[in-house]
Amino acid sequence: MKKIFILLAACAVVSCSKEADTPVSGASAPVRIDPTITRATEVDFETGDAVGLTITTADGLYAENTELTFADGNFVSASGLLWYDDLGLTSTLTAYYPYADVVPTQFAVAEDQRAGGYGASDLMMARKEGVTPSVAAVGMTFRHKLVKLVINVKNEYGMVVEGVSISNSIGTADVNVEAQTAAAREGAAAVTIEAREVAAGTKYAAILVPQTVGLRVDVTVNDGGKSEVHTQRLTASTLQSGAQYSMNVEVLPAEVKVSLSGDIEDWEDGGQLGETTEVPFEEFDDHFVYDGESYRTVKLADGNTWMAENLRIVPAGKTPSGDPAADAGIWYPAANAEKKADPALVPALGYLYDFATAFGVKKITVENAESFEGCQGICPKGWHIPTNAELTGLVGQNANGALTDTSAPYYDAAAKGALIPTLNEAGFNWIFAGARNKASFTGTGSYLVTNYGDTYGAMTYVAGSTCYLVRKADDGSLTNAQYYSLMSTYNASNNKVSVAYGNGASGYSVRCVKDRQ
Repeated sequence: MKKIFILLAACAVVSCSKEADTPVSGASAPVRIDPTITRATEVDFETGDAVGLTITTADGLYAENTELTFADGNFVSASGLLWYDDLGLTSTLTAYYPYADVVPTQFAVAEDQRAGGYGASDLMMARKEGVTPSVAAVGMTFRHKLVKLVINVKNEYGMVVEGVSISNSIGTADVNVEAQTAAAREGAAAVTIEAREVAAGTKYAAILVPQTVGLRVDVTVNDGGKSEVHTQRLTASTLQSGAQYSMNVEVLPAEVKVSLSGDIEDWEDGGQLGETTEVPFEEFDDHFVYDGESYRTVKLADGNTWMAENLRIVPAGKTPSGDPAADAGIWYPAANAEKKADPALVPALGYLYDFATAFGVKKITVENAESFEGCQGICPKGWHIPTNAELTGLVGQNANGALTDTSAPYYDAAAKGALIPTLNEAGFNWIFAGARNKASFTGTGSYLVTNYGDTYGAMTYVAGSTCYLVRKADDGSLTNAQYYSLMSTYNASNNKVSVAYGNGASGYSVRCVKDRQ
């Protein structure tokens, strides 16, 4: 069988005029392909872009994964294939973009799409059956197989938007060019994608893999020379192949508000998504992965399974603060001699949370203050904020000795609590993260001054969920709520953890406990 010459003429509009089909019999003629496509980038195909083309006939494979490169307005095969209609055979043409050395069975989007990674992530496919020789171009429709997000930023407060990223989605797809399909690869890793800036500070775009996922949106803003990351989560929804979602982000001084809809810009309508506090979670024997972060866990002699690290999640609608006087609900740790907040400490020490944030509510009130014992709060599903019974059952004694459980496995009578080295030998891994102290709901917050020095770290609390007391003002408003919490005491003679009363407006570390079955 004689060969084929292929010419793909690229159109910058959705459809192109075509000449009348005139069959060619017993003679050679070039086969031209006139694509009906949506754009590979925000403008058009660019010089150097390439597609892969496969041709089959009734006799079998005729050309496999032929590379055609874009130049001077056309996709042209370098090998110069010619098609002779000697046998009167019809052909099936399948094509995909971007070209790879082998017809792909997997495809990964770029994690950094701020430049060329965006266009290279736009997987498109086309298929045409019953193709016969003709002087007219063969019409083929190239369809997007992944998901496009267009992110419109509303910024009325004049802050500088430095970037937008999308997290939690799987970044690799299983693809079948013959079947023209793409879907998230089971078990593949979730990624964080840096979106491409389309219009300075106001419009961004990103390409994702089709899947069901609850996305997390992070917007980095600079306000007066200080960069901050504002976070919002969205409901778990199905992102369909070929669909575009228009995301509207409103930047506020302390947060961002995000909504998504299915506006169409050369892609198919993708429907709507909404906000949520649901967070991706996967559990294993000795650790779990929560919102993309891995945490070690340990089953201790009290029979409970505890986190062996402090929580590092940023709840929906919250933005970490380095100012302890700001009632942000979440703060960076300041476990250093200078008592200055340091975001770089978060991977090792975790965040500090007030009790409303830890309990997963907007506000602690007189009416709800005593209702949080054993609540899930910001812990993953199947885990909870520890109760006083669990705290005392671990370390054995309350700070003032009023509650004592001498049967607690780590209780030391001389120390009147659990020795930190003993806890750590068991795998608890006590972390000196410091604390943000606020003596009442009407007071002013500050980082704790107490510091044990470079050898030991800063005085630390781990939040519990059992209420100790509630105090009200004369008008009935809440002035304070205290909760049983773990507290460290560390000096040359008494390095222990015991149970203390933590002020509900303070900022403490969070360790979750697994629910008993």
